Amino acid sequence: MALACVAIILGLAHLLTAKPLDCEPLVPETIDNATMTKLLGKWFYIAGASQHPATLKQLELIKNAYYFMYPSNHQDTFLVTEVMRVNDKCVVDNSSYISVIRDNFTMILHGENESSVAQLIKSSFEDTMTLYHIDGTHKGLSISVRAQNMSTEQLEEFKTQVACLGLKEEETFYTTAKDLCPMEEEGNDKKHSVEVVEPSLG
Repeated sequence: MALACVAIILGLAHLLTAKPLDCEPLVPETIDNATMTKLLGKWFYIAGASQHPATLKQLELIKNAYYFMYPSNHQDTFLVTEVMRVNDKCVVDNSSYISVIRDNFTMILHGENESSVAQLIKSSFEDTMTLYHIDGTHKGLSISVRAQNMSTEQLEEFKTQVACLGLKEEETFYTTAKDLCPMEEEGNDKKHSVEVVEPSLG
């Protein structure tokens, strides 16, 4: 579920109902040392779209999420801590890690019970992480940004990319910035339970 965490359906504009005529192919981002450094730190998961039935069910459950990417002792590997609200329950997951394959611009997320593969896609914005998710014949796209809310320009770029992939409005989900879960050290949320998944490297 990590890196595929999104929830409140806000509904998309007309860009999602008709494929634009000026679509350009998604271009993978070159992954080098500078890119690896740029990816470190905190990201807010904002939106995602998918044709995969199981992923769609997960997207419906997630209200919001943010995550941290840390360096590890292994080359081309990030450690990941994710904080998400699943319905009214806060979950902190620090059991995942990401391995990077530079040759084909691919990031593989290894979770406790599952793994997923995505390509890092070029964006017009430095503070944006767009991932093209690869799952057999199913298409998927997600966006994370540094700020809690993305700009209108970032939103429009994402909408255009989603539309150009042929993804539908009902296959696209957005998070809400409301009621973000705190990290455990940031305080206790007395209104909601918090489940912490213990770290483990596979």
